[in-house]
Amino acid sequence: MKTKGKAHSSNQSRERRNRYDEIIKAALEIFAEKGYTATSIQDVADAVGVLKGSLYHYIDSKEDLLFHIFEDAHVEAEKLMAEVDNLDADPIEKLRFYLEASVRRTLRNLPLQNLYFRDWRHLTGDRRDKLAERRWQYDRYLRSLIVRALEADGLESSMNIRFVSSFVIGGTNWVADWYQPDGPDSDSADEVAHSYAHLAMAAIMGAATFERPAAR
Repeated sequence: MKTKGKAHSSNQSRERRNRYDEIIKAALEIFAEKGYTATSIQDVADAVGVLKGSLYHYIDSKEDLLFHIFEDAHVEAEKLMAEVDNLDADPIEKLRFYLEASVRRTLRNLPLQNLYFRDWRHLTGDRRDKLAERRWQYDRYLRSLIVRALEADGLESSMNIRFVSSFVIGGTNWVADWYQPDGPDSDSADEVAHSYAHLAMAAIMGAATFERPAAR
């Protein structure tokens, strides 16, 4: 009887997770298409095929749903950072790998990427604070990769590393604004990711030889 009870509990847990994933996927698609503010909980419930009240078994509010979407994305981002840390490669190659993989992940998750940069400000309170900390986490991680790469090449940037990382993050994230997977002039995601990583590396390593303008 105990074994059967455990199996039943496991099935329930699996079913709950499957339904949660279904809700997150539906919400992401609708938020990306209509925008967060124009989407209602009823819209999500209709897309999943459940009563609106049933959604509240999985979330507390529409804002909670947006936060969960971003949280799941952060889990994937942390997996990438762990993968980079575990690479058997020198610091320069780790930086290049991280940049290329980040752009590739962006291009393969365009609805999420566009939703993130368009609607993250709709989060409030603790949710917004947690998201802000996550954003700083990525920036700190990239800065650490940049510093180690420069040191490995015997270089030291005369430019503020915060400026360098902000420039790289802005450039690599902006790709989501223009890239169209089915566009007539679009290259493959892999080619775009490789090219953007190459440009970012050139900017980073070039910053080490940057000369500050003379004070006026």
